[in-house]
Amino acid sequence: MQSLNIIKIIAIIAFFGLAGFSCYWTAESLYIWQPSITIYGAWMIAAIFFIVASICFGKLLKSLDRQEDFYGKLFGRTGAFLLGFLGLMVFWLCVSLPTNTHTLLYRASIKNVITTDLNRTQGYLQGLKDNNVEIKKINQKYESKNEAVDALILRLIAEIDNPSALGIGHRFETVLVELDRTLSTDVDKPTKIQRVANVGKTRAQWLTTINYYQGQAYEQLKLYRASCDKEIAAIKATMGSKELESLIANNKLALKDITNMKSVDNEVIQAAINDLNNGYAYIKTNSQYIQFKGNDKELYTRDGAMPESKAMLSVPDVWKDYLTTDKYEGHGFIWWVLIALLVDISGFIFFQMAFNSKNNNAIA
Repeated sequence: MQSLNIIKIIAIIAFFGLAGFSCYWTAESLYIWQPSITIYGAWMIAAIFFIVASICFGKLLKSLDRQEDFYGKLFGRTGAFLLGFLGLMVFWLCVSLPTNTHTLLYRASIKNVITTDLNRTQGYLQGLKDNNVEIKKINQKYESKNEAVDALILRLIAEIDNPSALGIGHRFETVLVELDRTLSTDVDKPTKIQRVANVGKTRAQWLTTINYYQGQAYEQLKLYRASCDKEIAAIKATMGSKELESLIANNKLALKDITNMKSVDNEVIQAAINDLNNGYAYIKTNSQYIQFKGNDKELYTRDGAMPESKAMLSVPDVWKDYLTTDKYEGHGFIWWVLIALLVDISGFIFFQMAFNSKNNNAIA
């Protein structure tokens, strides 16, 4: 009799210990997911749901026990089975197990996920500042035109030394026409290098003429550079360069705070996610200026785009991503499910050992 009392005491202690772990995980998950319910409300829900799930587990076991007498009882054996089964499905399988797994995964992986998210977002924000695709195209067009002009000037010099036709002649004029075409930015108003009427008869005089043409060409290039800079300034104004600088600074600070975080700090994480939200929105708005890697364009520009770390706050999103993507591959998801499963089932079993009326009668 005394040994049965000891077993019951051990079962009660074990139940409250395991229930405490399970309720803590459930409450934290609910609070992270829906902060509006408050931590106290989350704990109340977690405790009530775990107790109800434990009772349903007991009813399910009783309905499977052929020695249990259901004669004259309200629901009967089948009713007790259905009640216990549905209760377990709703209170445990739909709430307790998913939320417990969520908390275990969140605490183990959020720092790595949010660090990756911040680094990737920082890269694209910095790229918008330093390696903007449209600005890069404008600069590349200028560089291409500049290199073409330099090459044509060298051809003019080579042409006056052509052994078959020394000096400035018909072939020299052909190169000049090509130089006109290269410098032109408007098809309707082509650039025209002003020609020298008397080009001379000596190499020194020819070189003077070429220098004159080169000076005109470089003046045209300066005008083109100015128009390029005007386009770049317009792009920066459209993007909001001050906003971009602020986003980059905030993202760097968030990354530093997350890196220095020794344990999970939800306030630091939430602040970083707020910065990520702003970064994602900015990147989506200015996606035409970015050269994305892999599937990152969809990540930032799809409808309802959100930081990957923010999706970790939501229980349904975590499970949906696990079941439909490889996002949590390598995060030990199945092990967290197994731990949550074993803790809850052990708690249910110890609940039965501690509070089952048949056990109590045996002790009495």
